[in-house]
Amino acid sequence: MTNMLDLSRRAFDFQRGNITVIGTWVQLDFRRWRPCLVLVRTGEELREDTWPCVVTLDQAWIWSEEIGDPQRAAHQAMAFAQALRLGDTPQTVIRIASLIHDHLGDLLGIPPYQGPDDEPVAEVTITDRATGRTREVLV
Repeated sequence: MTNMLDLSRRAFDFQRGNITVIGTWVQLDFRRWRPCLVLVRTGEELREDTWPCVVTLDQAWIWSEEIGDPQRAAHQAMAFAQALRLGDTPQTVIRIASLIHDHLGDLLGIPPYQGPDDEPVAEVTITDRATGRTREVLV
């Protein structure tokens, strides 16, 4: 089975200039969806010829400043820059790596996937103790 993304279903999206960072889910097999970050060119999110750049939850550690792998992150950021048609200048590679790093916490906060047949059974308020920021989630 090929992994599948549905960019119309989003936990969040942030526009940063000509890059949009989307929090969504990737389908790994028939019933298993996992959170991921997707980078696309702003305005091209739903175009047929869009090449989404995906950071899956199990690969998020690569981008961490504490435990990450800077060499792998740089190579991946360069590949993303090329796929997004932004050029592979050092500034662009650093910008992409920084965007991903900045949104790792958002990736970790994506709730479990709820398909069209899943019905929420509760509403939960999540509070970040460090910042006091709260958000409500249907589960």
